[in-house]
Amino acid sequence: MINNGLFTGLLLWSSESTANWHQLVGGSFAIFFISLIIILRGYYLFIGWNFLSNGDGRTNIILARSALFMFTTFIICDLFLPHAFMWQIFLLIKYSAVFLIGGSYLLWQYHRDLS
Repeated sequence: MINNGLFTGLLLWSSESTANWHQLVGGSFAIFFISLIIILRGYYLFIGWNFLSNGDGRTNIILARSALFMFTTFIICDLFLPHAFMWQIFLLIKYSAVFLIGGSYLLWQYHRDLS
């Protein structure tokens, strides 16, 4: 785990005023909802095709790779983000990163399949 000294600046900045804290929480929620929209869109494109048809091995491999990228991102964020302070915010940022990576891969693969 990385030293928490890297994140003490963020802790001090957010503790200065409630406006800074609200900016941190609001920005984290905005990133989370954007990531959630991206992953839902990506899963709709691939899982929607599986509901219309029986699905094939290619879409199963794409979904498995997306899950692998999401799991890897989860482990990396778990190693680098602190657990000692502000863990709720960092948990939100961790899941935002996980959804963003998984959804971005699905959308990238979908656009690559179309061309």
